Amino acid sequence: MAAQQTPGLGGAQRSASASGRRARLATAGRGGSLSRAHSRVVGVLKYALPAVGLVIVALVVAWPELHPSQVDISNPAERPVAAAAGEIQNPRYSGVDEAARPYTVWATLAKQVEDQIFDLNRPKGELKLQNGLVLNLDAQAGKLDRSSKSVHLSGNVTLRRSDGTTMITDAADIDLADKGARSSTPVTAEGPFGTLSAGGFKVEQQGDVIIFTGPTKLFLKPGADKAFQGTPQ
Repeated sequence: MAAQQTPGLGGAQRSASASGRRARLATAGRGGSLSRAHSRVVGVLKYALPAVGLVIVALVVAWPELHPSQVDISNPAERPVAAAAGEIQNPRYSGVDEAARPYTVWATLAKQVEDQIFDLNRPKGELKLQNGLVLNLDAQAGKLDRSSKSVHLSGNVTLRRSDGTTMITDAADIDLADKGARSSTPVTAEGPFGTLSAGGFKVEQQGDVIIFTGPTKLFLKPGADKAFQGTPQ
């Protein structure tokens, strides 16, 4: 009698063998992909790391140019050292008023034209006011008088108070000692109240009060009266 054969056993073995080959091929494929990816990363880093190093070195070399030191011209008894052309790079003038509130004026360039007077290029300033607000200013040109602690600004003069009020005019005189300012040239203003145009302005009472002079046009924002409650005018 012939022995009974188990059907399908050879087919199962062949299927298992084929599955094993596919698994080995897939594993080999993944290994090849990982190897190629690793090679690409190594290749990129080989060029990127030296480039990053060069950028860091360039920043270290250029840092003094990007952040130049300022020359203090605050002391009226001193004549600051100037270049051959009489120009002072990055001047800074600072002090405090009678209430010990600080002020600072700086510029890209200054030239001492008289004993206490300096012509300024691109002057900027920051004045701390008695009400806690800050008045920032900038212009195209200026003239600083150390004896009177004042500066005359000209060319796109912009004054920004930290309550959101901004005034723009052609020229203005700033008294650093009492935080006053005035201008007799047309001015435009914008702030929490709305927008305004006038013939000039005066900043008084240590920066608390701004008075607009000459013909004045005012456009109030809705709720402008609430914007003024508890804030300097």
